[in-house]
Amino acid sequence: MAFLTQMLNPARRRQGAAVLAATLMLIALPAGAANPVEREYEDAVRSFRVGRLSEAFGQFMELANRGDVDAARVALFMHSYGPVLYGKQWDAGPQNVAYWNTLVRNSGTSARPMPEFQPTVLTPSRTKAKPVPVRGRPGPEIASIARN
Repeated sequence: MAFLTQMLNPARRRQGAAVLAATLMLIALPAGAANPVEREYEDAVRSFRVGRLSEAFGQFMELANRGDVDAARVALFMHSYGPVLYGKQWDAGPQNVAYWNTLVRNSGTSARPMPEFQPTVLTPSRTKAKPVPVRGRPGPEIASIARN
């Protein structure tokens, strides 16, 4: 009976409702507040940014093969421009590349903002600048030969 008397009190009812609502929200929200694909994509971007390019390509490739359009875009970019920008060639089967192209072609705009990838600038490590000898202009000798 004491419980019913307390629940009839409006202040107690509001407090009980607030506790119940907070409990339900904590149970309903996932721990990371993002789905597993988003976490995997963020892991791939993080791998790329710290310089583990081959690992990142593998992660993007796996996501792209599962139908992730943004990962397909990045995997195609890395596959196409890897040798030029990063000095690395990543292997992808023709079926994979065709599937990624289809995903990208049939999608609208990107669902996620495109991550900013900084290209690695490759510079030779053992070369020294050699001074180039300066050639002078041809002197009057050539002019005198042409007159004769």
